[in-house]
Amino acid sequence: MGIPASPAPPADRKLFRVGTLTYTKAQLLNVFFWLLWGDFCLHLMDNGVIPTLVPLQLEALGASKATIGLVYGTIVNVMYFVLVPIVSTASDRYRSRWGRRIPFLLVPTPFLALCLILLGFSQHIAMLLQRWLPALLGAYPVLSIALVVACVLFLLLKFFDMFPQSVYYYMWADVIPPQLMGVFGSLFRVCYAAGSLVFNYFLIGLAKQHPEQIYIASALLYLIAFVGLCLMVREGQYPPPDPPDPELAARGRVAAFFDVARTYIRECFSSAFWWKYFLMNAAFQCGYQPFIINLVFLGKEIYGDTPEGLARYGRVLALRDVVWIAIYLALVPIMVRLHPLKAALGGYVLMTLTAIASFFLVHNPSSFAVMTILTFITVAIYLGGTAALNPRMLP
Repeated sequence: MGIPASPAPPADRKLFRVGTLTYTKAQLLNVFFWLLWGDFCLHLMDNGVIPTLVPLQLEALGASKATIGLVYGTIVNVMYFVLVPIVSTASDRYRSRWGRRIPFLLVPTPFLALCLILLGFSQHIAMLLQRWLPALLGAYPVLSIALVVACVLFLLLKFFDMFPQSVYYYMWADVIPPQLMGVFGSLFRVCYAAGSLVFNYFLIGLAKQHPEQIYIASALLYLIAFVGLCLMVREGQYPPPDPPDPELAARGRVAAFFDVARTYIRECFSSAFWWKYFLMNAAFQCGYQPFIINLVFLGKEIYGDTPEGLARYGRVLALRDVVWIAIYLALVPIMVRLHPLKAALGGYVLMTLTAIASFFLVHNPSSFAVMTILTFITVAIYLGGTAALNPRMLP
């Protein structure tokens, strides 16, 4: 389970501490490597493969843009709204020899990888289902069946993806020393952009001809990275969670569940500070998610619905990723001195201005490329700040 803390390090060796964990520099580098490698593979999938291949795949199967937005955006976010607090609370209270975060990362990993692979073969699965169930499905077109299969597999994928997308970030505060949180947050965003860069520069042009191979490669890479992360990074010891109320426990699990729900709502929504914090994040997601979902369709209209056009669109995003990496590297020394909230607020203002400008200025490939990159520069400033904001502000 990773490289253990040294029992008796030399007195002159610099040590790094977080909770009950004590690291030498080599041990801390090991933790950084596995967390950042996992981040690279996670976002190659989540910010490269999924937001490009899934909308194009659903459109090719006959889904309207409204249907794509409903499945990709609305249903997924409603699912996250309901389930993330439950998973988060369960992780906070969980105790095991593996820690309280790693089990929630390790168990969903093979299921996520399997759903991602099967998603690439939705049409093949539809043909098999129609062959096996002719009385039930014989009257429906294969593409309609494939669309249903793809939507179901995508929602299952996002269900399992919910665990790393939430618990992974909680792990930072448990294993990263507080004084290095800003540096790690910026390096995290560098790897985030690097994963997207690999897809946009090397793979996006193959999305139409070889989607199955891209899905398989992404799934296997994610599987290897997250299993390795869970085996090589160790958590410390945590104090036991508050014991359940004996009177409540006697009333059964349903009553206990609603008691936890009431506690969650009271702790999260009874403070004006938390309302402002949640509304800030909600406002960003309300603007950013539709932008991400529909950007590939605008790029297809601008550059053409061909492999060459998709490759040109990918080069714009690859340039964006290079700029993102430069910004995140520049933020590493800045975030040591600057509170992340100031960087986040600055990015927020700039995002608003570039979004308004893009509405009026995007008319052709050149203006699309310029305004897309400028918009993502402002997003990078915001994300670079908030990467270190959450672990510092959340209890």
